[in-house]
Amino acid sequence: MEQTIWKNVRATWLSHRPSPLAGFISALTVLILVIGAIGYWDGFAGADQWMPASGQNVFEKKQYWRLWTALISHADIGHLLSNMILFFVLGYLLVGFFGLWMFPTAALFFGGIINYIVLKGYPPGVNLLGASGVVYWTGGVWLALYCLLDEKRSRLHRGIRAVGVGLGVFMPTSAFDPQVSYSAHFTGFVLGIGFALVYYFLRRKEFKKAVQFEWVDSEGNKVHHPHDPMDLSHPNFHRHGHSEWN
Repeated sequence: MEQTIWKNVRATWLSHRPSPLAGFISALTVLILVIGAIGYWDGFAGADQWMPASGQNVFEKKQYWRLWTALISHADIGHLLSNMILFFVLGYLLVGFFGLWMFPTAALFFGGIINYIVLKGYPPGVNLLGASGVVYWTGGVWLALYCLLDEKRSRLHRGIRAVGVGLGVFMPTSAFDPQVSYSAHFTGFVLGIGFALVYYFLRRKEFKKAVQFEWVDSEGNKVHHPHDPMDLSHPNFHRHGHSEWN
């Protein structure tokens, strides 16, 4: 009697629990944002003068540190709160699954790069404040890596989920606000996706090794396969994802 056996993905890189330090690292990074914002608002040690970034200060006066100090200076409490929640959640996911060098290290580094690119398109006297560019960078990285790594779902399913989350979370929900740097949002998101693609390409062998398979029959019962389930070259294994035994 012919039996159809399906080869399913049982686990991927994203199936394991995030690092137990992920919550602490993400919360600590958010705390730095809060401290920086309070210092900026209070003008502690002249922070309101040396923290914001503008084209005049960065490009003409060569004060490049402002590209990064601007990340932790926010205009008001509403601006800070709007960044804190996503900063914590996305930071938790990135450090939990990919390590400290991804978040906060790479995230903050690219935050400065994003500010540099955005300021190139602004008048010299316009100040740039906040971590919105970093938030959108982390969003682009996470959504792109999710699409590439969650092989338990079909490409279409992953794409729909990612687009849905992207539209629901990152699309503007209010009328145009001239005080919001939409260019920082767009630049951060695009750079995040690009970074994720390069990152995946460099580590694709590790990610593929983390994929685990299981074999089930047509009724969904797990069965034992006599051959190595990682061997995709088995003569009975077809490109449609199943093999037929007699």
